[in-house]
Amino acid sequence: MGLARNVTKVTAPIARRVRLMARRAVVRLVYDDLKMQEVQLAVFDGEVRDHVERWEDYGFTSHPLVGAEALVLALGGSTDHGAVVKVGDRRYRVTGLEAGEVCIYTDEGDRITFKRGREIVIDTQTLTINASTKVTLNTPLVETSGEVKAASDVLDQSGGSGRTMASMRSVYNSHTHPGGGGPDPSM
Repeated sequence: MGLARNVTKVTAPIARRVRLMARRAVVRLVYDDLKMQEVQLAVFDGEVRDHVERWEDYGFTSHPLVGAEALVLALGGSTDHGAVVKVGDRRYRVTGLEAGEVCIYTDEGDRITFKRGREIVIDTQTLTINASTKVTLNTPLVETSGEVKAASDVLDQSGGSGRTMASMRSVYNSHTHPGGGGPDPSM
């Protein structure tokens, strides 16, 4: 019995550190103005940890909502130096994707879904593209279910002898019909 107690006494701190290496937590506050985002967490055993670094993948960032769940690693087995490696929010997670599909989403319902068959679907209320030089669409067809508006002129057949809408409007507005009858034969 004495040997078992001694082994337990020696291994107990190690076992505790192993148990605390990965824990679940809930996001209570986000510090998003730092070079590396930090969060305040409520760990499931009732402990509150403040200014815990949140590691994000290069090229991707987000500002999690209060109440999102986090996976916290205790680096070196010490809860004094934790790192959040994943944050998820089951309240808003998109479900029903087919195998292999990917979706970027928000709690407001915005989505960019990479679907099977090499199709990308964007769902939002307003989509703004800011391009300082130009936007090029290399496709044989562009369709819209509504109006097309341009703040400047529109050019058709730009690779050949096309005309702008303004120049066509100028020709149309200046033409006359002789005697008030049919079209002007000179046009």
